[in-house]
Amino acid sequence: MIEIEWIAAPVIGGLIGLITNGIALKMLFRPFHPVKIGKWTLPFTPGLIPKEQGRIAKAIGKVVGDELLDTGTLQQALASESLHQSLNRKIDNVIEELGHETRSVGEVLEEKGVRSTADLAVAYVGEHLPCYVTDRLIEQGVGETLLDRAMEEVMGNLSPMIAVMAGSAIAGSRAGILEKMNELIEEQCPEIISGYLDQEVQSWMDRPMKEVGVFLWDKKEIIKGKIWEAYLQILEKKSAGFLKKLDVSAIVEERINQFDMQELENMIMEIARKELHALVWIGGLLGMVIGFVNVLF
Repeated sequence: MIEIEWIAAPVIGGLIGLITNGIALKMLFRPFHPVKIGKWTLPFTPGLIPKEQGRIAKAIGKVVGDELLDTGTLQQALASESLHQSLNRKIDNVIEELGHETRSVGEVLEEKGVRSTADLAVAYVGEHLPCYVTDRLIEQGVGETLLDRAMEEVMGNLSPMIAVMAGSAIAGSRAGILEKMNELIEEQCPEIISGYLDQEVQSWMDRPMKEVGVFLWDKKEIIKGKIWEAYLQILEKKSAGFLKKLDVSAIVEERINQFDMQELENMIMEIARKELHALVWIGGLLGMVIGFVNVLF
């Protein structure tokens, strides 16, 4: 009789542990909806996860949004070395493809549907750049520099006697001449620059795209560096605002709340099947130990 108890107690305890932990595992999800008898709701229905779905979704959303996908994490992921290398390879491929293109730049832009956008960009530059360059020329004293060089050249070509006689007259008229030169720069430069831009743009539009590809290939390392530098600057300035507008926490919370319980159960079981089954077997093992201890004492 004692020998049967030594075997039966651990076996029964183990079975009880397996069954109770198995039921507890099922009760995490099931039943999916409350079970009612009249107006009375059966205890432990719905299951724990369906009952607390809203709270769980909110908690997971907060963890993902505040801890897992914060600004630093986003910046680190979007500025990774693998992404950098991938971008460099993409630039190499694009430039290499351009090197085999026989059509003109204008034709390729037209075929890609961006010719009108390019024309608008050129028009904007053509409208603002000439005036900007002209203003900078005047601010940097280009007219004054040209006048000084011209006066030095004129005085250097005069005989010493005439230079002495003309020196004071030239110096007295310097301010007036400088004013006229600046007016001339202000009047003539925008038109000259605009005409030069139009000529250069048209020249590039008429060139075979492969010439552009060869030009870009020679400068590709500089181009890749500038593109990556600009990308990092934009990432640093915009990532925080992007995440704030995106509101990852709210998106995760809403998505979890939209999950069908059967779908959610299948997802969790697929991810943690091994660990959850281990808990069931641990329950059986603990039941066996408790049964064995009961026999001893």
